[in-house]
Amino acid sequence: FVAQVIGKSMEPKIPDGSWCLFASPVAGTRQGKIVLVELTDVTDPESGERYTVKRYRSEKVEETGDSWRHLKITLEPLNRDFAPIELTCEHEGDVRVVAELVEVL
Repeated sequence: FVAQVIGKSMEPKIPDGSWCLFASPVAGTRQGKIVLVELTDVTDPESGERYTVKRYRSEKVEETGDSWRHLKITLEPLNRDFAPIELTCEHEGDVRVVAELVEVL
């Protein structure tokens, strides 16, 4: 799907107002990918909105067997003038990765 990205936190890769092509669902690891995220109990500090586009980073810890849990999820802007959105394991349910950026149109 195509969506317009408003804001300067992902500049210069995604200029303010750019139309971007996204793919959903996100297959495989999300680590390091630029993703469209829905936030449920927090908002993007730049826009005040529940949806944001950021680079996804997470720190995980192994539990018993093949299971794991997040210690921290960081949604990183590319523009250094903006702070990352950092979520601890208590907020893991507050993040839903909707899609992955394919290209800026």
